[in-house]
Amino acid sequence: MVFSQTDLSDADFIAQFEALTLDSVYFDHKGHIRLAYLYLAQNSLDVAIQKISSGIRAYANSLGASEKFHATITDAIIRVIATRMQTTRCKHWQSFLLENKDLVDDALSILHQYYSNDLLFSQTAKERFVLPDRQCW
Repeated sequence: MVFSQTDLSDADFIAQFEALTLDSVYFDHKGHIRLAYLYLAQNSLDVAIQKISSGIRAYANSLGASEKFHATITDAIIRVIATRMQTTRCKHWQSFLLENKDLVDDALSILHQYYSNDLLFSQTAKERFVLPDRQCW
C-alpha cells in the first residue's frame, strides 16, 4: 500500500505525532517539513523549535532510533522554513512544499550555506544546537 502525506488531516497528523503513535511512513523528510510548517503556523519560532525538537527526539526514541535525532539540523531547518514562510505566504504546507522544492530535494545544500560539513556533522552539533560558521540567518 502506498501512503501519502494527505492521507491524514493536519489535526490527526499532529495528534498522532504528539501521542507517539504516528506511523513512520508519514514521517519521512516531507513529514518533518509538514510538522515544522504546522507548528510554525501556530507558534512563535522559539516555541516551535522547542516543541518540534522535543517531539522529534521523543518520537525517535519511541521507534528505537534515538541516534537519528540531530539537534542542529533540526533547529536550522526549522529556521530556514520559518524564514521562507514569511516570504512565500503560502496558505498550506502542501503549497509551501511546491514553492520550496529545494527543501525537499536537497536540504543539506541549503544547510551548507550556513554550516561547514565539519561543524554540521560534529558530535557537538548532533547533541545540541550550534550557531552557523559560514553565515548567520
